[in-house]
Amino acid sequence: MQIHLLKNIVTSIAGSNASGVVDLLYNKKNVNEFLISKKLKSTINQTRNILYRLADEGLVSFIRKKDVKKGGWYTYYWTLNSGKSLLKFKENLQKNIEALEQQLAQRRTGRFFVCKNCEIEFNEESSLTHNYTCPECGQVLDVKDLSAEVSQIEKDITRLKSLLATVQEEVHVILGKETKARERKLHAEAKKKQAERVAQKKARAKIAASLVKKSVAVKKPKKQPLKKRSKK
Repeated sequence: MQIHLLKNIVTSIAGSNASGVVDLLYNKKNVNEFLISKKLKSTINQTRNILYRLADEGLVSFIRKKDVKKGGWYTYYWTLNSGKSLLKFKENLQKNIEALEQQLAQRRTGRFFVCKNCEIEFNEESSLTHNYTCPECGQVLDVKDLSAEVSQIEKDITRLKSLLATVQEEVHVILGKETKARERKLHAEAKKKQAERVAQKKARAKIAASLVKKSVAVKKPKKQPLKKRSKK
């Protein structure tokens, strides 16, 4: 389900050719842009155009490395940000649902008229301004039947809310994994720092012990050889 959602997201932003990027980057890190171009069967400029558009939305990120074999030019390596992609998709879904709910409220409470000849819709205020006649052809306006339209909007809202619930579940899973990954990284860094502190402490103790040993050796008087007594 997640990869299907990600394809919908990148396609809506960068076009149908961008869906292949998801297949190439999903669950991978730092993929060479020339490999992406080859797999997509696109020029490197076309591929970069797609990737840059996705990067502008925060859906992909990159690192760059200097390629000495290619005259010192930089090569970009790309990674798909699944969490950010789904969060972006979630935001868009919420905006679309809100817009549809506003449209539904207008359709349920307002009156709308239509010219059947020109197929132009008018709200009640506009209809009154034109004396309930079409300004294009002069035909009397009819009250528009909104029942089918209202029903369709309701279905669209239900469908998007169901999709939103699915996206939220996926986001929850990804954020959970990212949180655990950060915790493991922080734990590893803390463990490394602790080991460094212990090593430094041991090194200081060893140096201190060495200095004390040298100091004792300097202060310790040398034993004088015993003089033999002469026989009388």
